[in-house]
Amino acid sequence: MGTIAGIDLGTTFSALARLNELGRPQIIPNSEGERITPSAVYFDDEEVGAIRVGLEALNCRQLNPDRTVRWVKRHMGDSNWKKTLDGRDWTPEEISSLILKKLAQDGSMEYGPIQDVVISVPAHFDEVRRKATMDAGTLAGLNVIGIVNEPVAAALYYATTQPVNGRVLVYDLGGGTFDV
Repeated sequence: MGTIAGIDLGTTFSALARLNELGRPQIIPNSEGERITPSAVYFDDEEVGAIRVGLEALNCRQLNPDRTVRWVKRHMGDSNWKKTLDGRDWTPEEISSLILKKLAQDGSMEYGPIQDVVISVPAHFDEVRRKATMDAGTLAGLNVIGIVNEPVAAALYYATTQPVNGRVLVYDLGGGTFDV
């Protein structure tokens, strides 16, 4: 097992991080040089088979909003939700896998192959949603080592970057969730 990366598969934005040489968490910029990637996918109807992810998907959504998927995290684990395009049904896991794949590919450009990951999820995600998130990672070609609650990930970050004395309240105010 190589270096393990952490992924925040967010409702509105996603991010990839790893521990730097000092053992501190560090966000890995995407191919656009940004620290966060929009959790958006655009299925191009002009270029057959072309799928655009992230900022490019957001920029293309004006061309054909019906071919853009955003906020798919809200549907993770919902077997009744599908996005039908060109006669194909896309599940939330399949769409999320495209976002995860972009994050890993972008991170690989600077740090080499990213294979082993831990993905954060909202604290309220039940086992069905957690499994769906793991399945999305597998579909993206990743080895999902584990799933961690977003507030736990935030607490771990704080504990590795600040001296902790006493009690600390940690919260995650995300684009689609608020966890304490």
